[in-house]
Amino acid sequence: MNPKIKKTMETTILKISAIVLLSSLMWAGCKKESIQKSEDKTLNITYQNYLGCKQDLKSTSNEQYIKLEALGTNQLHVQFINVELNCCPGKLNSIAYMTNEKMKIVFQEEKPAQCNCMCYYDLECIIDSLENREYFVEVYAHGEKPKAKFSFYYSEHFNKIINISNN
Repeated sequence: MNPKIKKTMETTILKISAIVLLSSLMWAGCKKESIQKSEDKTLNITYQNYLGCKQDLKSTSNEQYIKLEALGTNQLHVQFINVELNCCPGKLNSIAYMTNEKMKIVFQEEKPAQCNCMCYYDLECIIDSLENREYFVEVYAHGEKPKAKFSFYYSEHFNKIINISNN
């Protein structure tokens, strides 16, 4: 075989191999990027409040529920009624964030005091900048296990009550 033709063939094979290798790496890189999980995104809480301790509740009137109501075109008013917490919880705080397409709403005790009693509270917050779409939600209060899991479709006329079993 002519040395000139042999060198041209080797160069051509080398170029084709390099193109195939680069194409494979680019395709693999794109594929990985498309399946990566999204990072947590903190949602803006524009208002938070709590009422309690409701020591006078009778055992028949301590039904827990979550009330959701749209305010305007992009805010959600969340009320968690009759949440059982420490009777001296310290400061209560509300946090909301999106993680892996789930909205997590957390009502937490910042510095819980060491009390040996429990009572019921009404917790509320307003979450800003929601979009008209379906949300999958987990609500947490006093623990790492969600108190409620549900989904809803947000729109400016949205209003819903979610009953929570005490099991």
